[in-house]
Amino acid sequence: MIIGKKPTNEERKKIKAFVDKNIHIYPDYLQQEIQEKIYLGFTNNNDIINQIYCYLNIEDSHLNPYKAYIEIINNRLNVSNKKILEVGSGVIPILGNMLTEEGNNKVTIIDPLTNKKFVKNKTMLINENFDEETNISSYDIIIGYNPCRPTEQIIKKSINEKKDFSVATCGCCFLPKEYTERTPSNWHEYLINIAKKEGGDKYEIYVEYLPEIYMIEYPIISGKYIK
Repeated sequence: MIIGKKPTNEERKKIKAFVDKNIHIYPDYLQQEIQEKIYLGFTNNNDIINQIYCYLNIEDSHLNPYKAYIEIINNRLNVSNKKILEVGSGVIPILGNMLTEEGNNKVTIIDPLTNKKFVKNKTMLINENFDEETNISSYDIIIGYNPCRPTEQIIKKSINEKKDFSVATCGCCFLPKEYTERTPSNWHEYLINIAKKEGGDKYEIYVEYLPEIYMIEYPIISGKYIK
């Protein structure tokens, strides 16, 4: 859904220059999405488009969901002066770069799609998938903004290793095969139940949403380890 204004002529020139120079970096299926949607405006939940707008500084400043998400996790988990691992950062790691710039954080991003040319100097990059073998022992907080497939693994692995975590979920659904009803709401309920069950009395689990202005109906699931 488009929630921002359409780009001006000058902004369209910036977008075209970016696309002409960088479209080859993206997988084929994302190239098609960019070509079809890039000039429509800032969206409520399309990271591919939104990351490009934010990188070019042409997003509506009051509609930046990455800033809103940082406010939420900072209120719950206090992300200042922490070692943070961001999972599924995308081609342009806007969230990770923003966290690097504030709060004296040490940020590492992990995603095979992330291109190092867009990574801030102080942000560390791991071009791999996040899975059960990923070593998270050195991090204070594990986060993901629309991380998609690794979402469940982030929650389970963080709780298993007593790490604070937060995932802003998306509309994708990765329920186990035995589930016959496979809707985003079923998926989100499944994730929330896992967080509460596995966290037990050792975690404070928070379920909240971005402000209504973003028109995103998917929950943010955060967990704070009770030491």
